[in-house]
Amino acid sequence: MTSKWIKLLAVILCGCIAFGFSGCDNNNTDSESSSDSSEEEEQKPIKVGYIFRGSAQEDGFTGQINEQRLNAASRCGGKVETYYIENVTVADFEGAVKALYSVGCEVIVSCSPTYTNMLSSISSKYMNIDFINYGTTALGTANVTSYIETYYQGAYIAGTIAAYNSQSEKIGIVADGNMLSVYSTINAAALGMQNVYKDAELCAAGATADNEIEQAIDALSAEGCDVIICYTESPHSAEYCEKKGIKFIGGLDYSVNEEDFPHMLMYFYSKRDSFFLAKFKELQFDEWAPTPFAGTMANGIINVSEALPAAKADTQKILDAVAPMVSSGQIYVFKGEIKDTNNVVRYMQDEMMDQNQIFVMDWYVRGVRTIGNFRQPTTEIPENKFEVKS
Repeated sequence: MTSKWIKLLAVILCGCIAFGFSGCDNNNTDSESSSDSSEEEEQKPIKVGYIFRGSAQEDGFTGQINEQRLNAASRCGGKVETYYIENVTVADFEGAVKALYSVGCEVIVSCSPTYTNMLSSISSKYMNIDFINYGTTALGTANVTSYIETYYQGAYIAGTIAAYNSQSEKIGIVADGNMLSVYSTINAAALGMQNVYKDAELCAAGATADNEIEQAIDALSAEGCDVIICYTESPHSAEYCEKKGIKFIGGLDYSVNEEDFPHMLMYFYSKRDSFFLAKFKELQFDEWAPTPFAGTMANGIINVSEALPAAKADTQKILDAVAPMVSSGQIYVFKGEIKDTNNVVRYMQDEMMDQNQIFVMDWYVRGVRTIGNFRQPTTEIPENKFEVKS
């Protein structure tokens, strides 16, 4: 070592002695403290907000999405925190977005197709938020992930099973207009019925509130429908069919209480835990991308139950044959000649409807007869104080 470097080392050592060894240690401590602070910042949980149309605590569509939210978040080891605001009207949607953003939510999930147009119009005003827009195939702005579900696949199977278990060859469906893609769901059920009875009739009635659901089911029963398919946000459609002793097919997840419904033949439903978890993982690894997603039978989002005790013998054999074919695409629900209720050919024998065509359907296929919309207009707008819950 040269004398030049020896002298420089001596100066440095003297400097440490002059200021005290604690001074040198303080520099290390500051560095370690800065490092700890950086690690804590990196480990700060990501916040995701959900906007619900109904009550998160009730059984039914909103309650089941809430359970799926909790299930997915619980598998993230505390790295994702989720929040929600319930009972949000379309008019209050933007206020709910602001409330969730105020508590630090980086991603917001709209949990009703009724919000679709509203979200599409306001997403560009909140480019610092990433949105999941439930109920659309439209891409929207760069910060919106479009999410759709092929509920019609489950409805097609439900229609087949309903017809097989019917004596009258006349099936009813009570459908809530707030649910996803009502036309394609009703039409798929009718096409499924026609697997069993070529000229089977599907009577459709619209209803949302519980009293409206009761009126709709009573009207369907009066028409001679001996099996009813339930496609409502509220579980009351299943509960009322059970009360009236009508055989029915549920449109929600009844896996935890199916024994409470001895008249239920089967049920079809969405299970979104895996989708939510996949998006949470993207956030954790900073890989979020507004990639459109369709929940289908093939990827496990759309599910059908096994045949329940109320179903006729061999119902399970039909399920075992049809469900895998729908899931694999061997049965494509909207393929081949499709006629509307006026017997006009909408699609030719060699044609296949694409997703956009399916989800924007606003007409019914041959075999569907609407018997009325029992939904009552309401002028009362509930006050929402935007209480953020977790």
